[in-house]
Amino acid sequence: MSDSWALAVCDQDDTMVDSGEKDRPSDDPPDNPRTWVQKVIGGGVGGRPTPARLLDDEFVDARVHLEFLDGEDGEPVVTIGLEVLEVMNGMWKQCMIVMVLGRNISIAALTRKLREMWKPKGGMYVMDLPRQFFMIRFDLEEEYLSVLTGGPWIAFGSYLLTKVWSPDFDPLRDEIVTTPVWVHLSNIPVNFYHPSILMRVAQGLGSPLRVDVTTLNYERARFSRICVEVDLQRPLKGTIMINGERYFVSYEGLPNICLLCGLYGHLVHACPSGNTGEKGRKTGG
Repeated sequence: MSDSWALAVCDQDDTMVDSGEKDRPSDDPPDNPRTWVQKVIGGGVGGRPTPARLLDDEFVDARVHLEFLDGEDGEPVVTIGLEVLEVMNGMWKQCMIVMVLGRNISIAALTRKLREMWKPKGGMYVMDLPRQFFMIRFDLEEEYLSVLTGGPWIAFGSYLLTKVWSPDFDPLRDEIVTTPVWVHLSNIPVNFYHPSILMRVAQGLGSPLRVDVTTLNYERARFSRICVEVDLQRPLKGTIMINGERYFVSYEGLPNICLLCGLYGHLVHACPSGNTGEKGRKTGG
């Protein structure tokens, strides 16, 4: 999983503009120049960009190289330039990986179920991957974020595991061991309620996704609420230090957190690390 927040497209050289500009007549007023990244963000018709609209063949051909290091009968080696990958990755910036836990589901059945649950107003596209993983792509960013942070979701009587898409995700090798979860930072001073401050603070807990609108609108001051993608295989943090003061952290929808080891999935009395009796006396459990 990438350490950077969300799936933002990497910045590129601002001089890289739409290739249609170079052949424009001198007396024809130019359109507003756009970088290739801006073309991705702007999208295509209906908000669904396509590769042919984002990158022309000449641009790609100049940045994709084929070599035969051991001669033409040897293994071909292809190198795709970073400029091409950055734009292509941007096509999937509103995409998530899902799996129905313990179930083999067809793409048609899953698509019907997800449309029934999420009722998307914009486009939603389901693509199947190996090992019962699926990619879900949204046209509307708000719907993508709403679904990503709106769980836990139940489909076909089982949990729907979710993960933000990353170009590093390999369905043949990887597992979904992370989940988006809303965290509460108790008694955070209101002068910390700046979105960039809160997102930076939340990086100490995982990969932050968004700040709750009630927090940004100062509607709740007992705690700030931030959605963070956390790794359930690592201990969840119960406190965080900010400017020398310690603040408590709690997690919505994750009741099975062990107070002994901090891992999700069991309680103190079932902790495989042992010493539950000593921990029980200290916590009153």
